[in-house]
Amino acid sequence: MDKAGEKYWNDSWAACQMPEAVNPSDMRLTNFVNRRFHQVFQKLFEKVETSSMRMIEIGCAKSAWLPYFAKEFGFSVAGLDYSPIGCLMAEEVLQANGVKGEILCADLFSPPQDKLGVFDVVVSFGVVEHFDDTVSCLKAISSLLKPGGVLITNIPNMVGLIGAIQKSVNKPIYDIHQLIDSAMLKEAHELAGLKVLQCDYFMFTCFGIANLNGISKGSISWCLKKFFLSLLSRISMLVWFIEERIGDFSPRKSTSPYIICIARKP
Repeated sequence: MDKAGEKYWNDSWAACQMPEAVNPSDMRLTNFVNRRFHQVFQKLFEKVETSSMRMIEIGCAKSAWLPYFAKEFGFSVAGLDYSPIGCLMAEEVLQANGVKGEILCADLFSPPQDKLGVFDVVVSFGVVEHFDDTVSCLKAISSLLKPGGVLITNIPNMVGLIGAIQKSVNKPIYDIHQLIDSAMLKEAHELAGLKVLQCDYFMFTCFGIANLNGISKGSISWCLKKFFLSLLSRISMLVWFIEERIGDFSPRKSTSPYIICIARKP
């Protein structure tokens, strides 16, 4: 079962502005997280001829990543999401960036039959942690992969400090997440029949992923919590500023904002 639900996502995307495509050349501190993700993808694909490969993003609503993967690596890109609003926004982002891609408005558990087993890479940013049965979700996602294809799964680290903050400022959002640590995510991929290449916490900190979705804007509670999260975001940026000058701090379960698992389909 999806702990969030289609209405939650439709409401969320309807309230969002259209994002800019991820640009790793943007050296502003506000782009620090995207640049760190870019380093991960560069290392993963550095010895791979990706220009002839197909990639699909699961949970692609208003995706800023699909144009990035097309432009940086030459992937033929596609996206899948069950939110009509999110899919329309993903198409608009692709068009705005002059990138051709196919957006599929479908349930990941019932994808179009002609898309099964055809993709070289499948990626998701914050999807599998919303489902009660993580293994079944990963099996459904990996069904889109060719044999030998790579699955990249990124989830928020809700078992550390970020999760505790989310729980304190907006518990309903915290409650739509499964509490999954790196060991559990690795095991879920293995139980789904995948060979895990790496699975670990990612980055030292990023408080910006905590959000206030669903709280009435302008209320006293919202204003106070927004101020608190803004302070935390500035702390994140201070940490990034230091990291850019002396090197990255080690990711850890207690403070890292994300967990990344990279696995291969036999």
